[in-house]
Amino acid sequence: MIVGLAVALPRLQPPTGTVLVIGSARSATTIAATTVSIHGSAGWSALGSVSGSVPAAPEQRELLAVPVAEGNYDGVRVGADEQAVAISVVAGQVEPLLVGIEKGHLIVGASYAGNDQVNLGLGELSGKFVAMPTFDLADQAGNPFNGVTIAGRDVVIAAFHTTCHQTCPLYTALFAQLEKQKLPPKVLLVEVTTDPTTDTTSALASYASSIGAEWTFATGSVDALTAFWKPFGVELASGDSHVSTLALLDRHGYIRLVYRGVPDVGHDISPQLVTALGTEGLRELVSHGDGWGTPQVLQSLVTISGPERAPSGGGGLAGAFALDGTDGHRVTLASLLGKPLVINFWATYCPPCRAEMPLLQARVANLSSVRLVLIDEGDGAQPARAFLDSVGIHQAALLDSDLSVGREYGAAALPVTVFVRADGTVAARHIGQLDERALAAELSNLSGQ
Repeated sequence: MIVGLAVALPRLQPPTGTVLVIGSARSATTIAATTVSIHGSAGWSALGSVSGSVPAAPEQRELLAVPVAEGNYDGVRVGADEQAVAISVVAGQVEPLLVGIEKGHLIVGASYAGNDQVNLGLGELSGKFVAMPTFDLADQAGNPFNGVTIAGRDVVIAAFHTTCHQTCPLYTALFAQLEKQKLPPKVLLVEVTTDPTTDTTSALASYASSIGAEWTFATGSVDALTAFWKPFGVELASGDSHVSTLALLDRHGYIRLVYRGVPDVGHDISPQLVTALGTEGLRELVSHGDGWGTPQVLQSLVTISGPERAPSGGGGLAGAFALDGTDGHRVTLASLLGKPLVINFWATYCPPCRAEMPLLQARVANLSSVRLVLIDEGDGAQPARAFLDSVGIHQAALLDSDLSVGREYGAAALPVTVFVRADGTVAARHIGQLDERALAAELSNLSGQ
């Protein structure tokens, strides 16, 4: 006689990542106790309840940090307010999710997932990107490292200190990988200490020499470093206690992107840096950190600096195009060259696009030495013309109906302005709303070519 036995097998739990919910607002506000949920293949899943103050962008507040099953999600709900957003949760990694709040509700269109999108969202919510405050530090040779030093350069900055054995050697390995790449000539790599007591200029010089690093290391007084790191939410620390942060500044001195967590450096790390890792650092190395690394940072630099394809005259060639205008005429890039171009990608649904149009009209449209080229992304002739009329722009716009030209120029988020020299090479690219300082700097650069 065969007797069947029922055996209760343990249920396997799916791998999880962490969804980090961040709140920010156009102006400081509060939110009553409200449930935040995300939508996936199984429907809506509650992450938890949030309440309290929500600061004005670019400041932000961590609302929730919740383990979530690995997978792709397509929406966020704050109370009764729903918004579509692509959220990718990877096992063992952190996926930041920014929600914009106004009067206790989710702002329409203000949900962003992933490092790049979250930082873009903070820039949009604040109405502009944040300028790096004045700072005064010194590099490993004792030379000044300040706003004058970085003027006109895109800067990659990492928080580190020489006595860290957890994540700092991985950041240094990331910088070694970046240094091997063909970076644009004006990109500056800088590791700035959070431990001024230990990391004097001579200590930094010895550290750089011991690992063969040729990029910049910087230090300063306690007050100077506290002020330097304040915009990034990084506090001074020593040992293995620190906030792992990498930031990108554009050539105008604006903070454009901030990465949190641990970079994935793969197997490309020197023996000296492997030796410097403690147990937790080795675990992060083997587990590939938070999944971002050299490719993502390089792509972010392209976002800030502009695409460079076939080098010519010191810059990449602007992509050729032939587009119909709102006036019915077809226009090609070749027909526009001969003068420098300011090519602005925009759409009718984009508030920052509307906000910057009067500046473009006042500072560019009336110049005889530069051509303003307005390219609408996907709206159609009538909506585009109505939009331009509403903001007092009377020139024709070009219609990028299938968004192919925008993709060629890297206009993933709007507005984007590309500055092109008279010979067709890209001088610079600005993502987000322009202000007078950034526009004046780029126009001056174009006129000096």
